[in-house]
Amino acid sequence: MTDNINPSHYKDGPFECIELSRLLSSDWGQAVQYCFRWQHKNGVEDLKKALWFINDALNHNVPPIAAWNREDACASEAKADTLLKILATENWADLGRFWLELEHGTAWTVRLALAEKINEIEKEGK
Repeated sequence: MTDNINPSHYKDGPFECIELSRLLSSDWGQAVQYCFRWQHKNGVEDLKKALWFINDALNHNVPPIAAWNREDACASEAKADTLLKILATENWADLGRFWLELEHGTAWTVRLALAEKINEIEKEGK
């Protein structure tokens, strides 16, 4: 039976996608969800949607981590870093550099990593 509410492309990774996306602000969480599933749903179109959300976050100065207070922010950032390290190490969804930049880089290097991946895929004709 197919689960249209929480489909397998969000659950089949090294952890369930929502474990990471719930720690992030809306734009960044959306970008992560599109990147997490891109190979199993809409292909490069999903990566372009993720890039749209990253651009929106950059244009509106939206930080990656969502938190009510500084203490929550520190805890969320530590957990997000752990999950991103797992994704980068496993090169999840063939986006190792994207996950690594999201863990250690700046918003702009995250954007660049994703834009370069999109260009690479389009050159290969996937």
